[in-house]
Amino acid sequence: MLLSPSVYETVESGKIAVVPDFLPQSEIVPLRSDAQNLWDDKRFSTDALASYGSRGKFDPAKDRAVLRLPQWKNEDLGTFETRRKFGDLMAGIRNELAYKLDRPNLDKGAATSLYGRGSTEISYTRFGPGAFLKRHVDEHHEELKGTDGWAKPTRRSIRWLIYLNERDWDGNVHGGQLRCFERNKCARGRLGATAGGDLQVGWLRATALDPYERPVFLDGKKHNHGNCAMYLLDEGSGRTYITKDFETNPIMYMAGGEELVKKLLITGRPDIARRFYLIEHTKSAIDLLAGNKNYAGSGEDAQLDEELEDVNPCGGTLVLFNSVTLPHEVLATKTRERWACSGWFHEDQQPLS
Repeated sequence: MLLSPSVYETVESGKIAVVPDFLPQSEIVPLRSDAQNLWDDKRFSTDALASYGSRGKFDPAKDRAVLRLPQWKNEDLGTFETRRKFGDLMAGIRNELAYKLDRPNLDKGAATSLYGRGSTEISYTRFGPGAFLKRHVDEHHEELKGTDGWAKPTRRSIRWLIYLNERDWDGNVHGGQLRCFERNKCARGRLGATAGGDLQVGWLRATALDPYERPVFLDGKKHNHGNCAMYLLDEGSGRTYITKDFETNPIMYMAGGEELVKKLLITGRPDIARRFYLIEHTKSAIDLLAGNKNYAGSGEDAQLDEELEDVNPCGGTLVLFNSVTLPHEVLATKTRERWACSGWFHEDQQPLS
């Protein structure tokens, strides 16, 4: 096996798996050299998503830049053989994840053949001094994306990164840590996505009577912004619906959407309504006025449900986590460029019904 069983158990539990020194120095050096040469050759794209460009004059050298998939796959750019070998390594990890996490769709269909070799999305990334990414999750339920939610053939499932920096990276000095907001209560059951492909949208908090957090999934049913409902998975993989049928457009997009779910959709179950919160709380001025200071739920008590896990981007470190369930951010870099190979393993989109 490429990875120990504990790595897969950690991903399965909704937390971040960190494997120091996964990639030896002999393999980091050619990847970093290839990335640096392609950056110098102006093959990277800058999108200002790292927020550096939102303050004052935009400087692309200080923002996040990405070698996008068409350039990554171009055999005439850089040292393609280095990228090909790395893709083969990631294909092996994808195969193990599919088996160990009981998610066979990770390793078949368009998710393995339509995009990059070894990973559905795969790229080099570079953060210049001062660049950062605000808190976010990498994938959302199709019904929460608007009318384009079902347009793409695949969706993100597992996030991965392998850092190409110096091995002595010290977050206190150089910044650039990956900060994850992990749940501090154990979750019960399958997380992120069901075997049928429905994605998780929220949680039920643990209580004294039920010490486990429970993932809440959204059944898109018609896949046309109507007749949706939220449910829990029973121990026998059956469903217990906790809301009445509703249209996600516009309810789930509105400011205060979490409170709307509690008050309008979870009817007759105040015990369930009190426990419910979205994976990522709606960010809006209305939320702030209502006192919802934490993205992961309503009110200050939500802050007690999370614990921070900071990962230094030391060279050779591999990280893996669920694209749907784990909020995270990248803290601002300080004195060094921050380099990585990064991407997502996808699963094929649910078929339209």
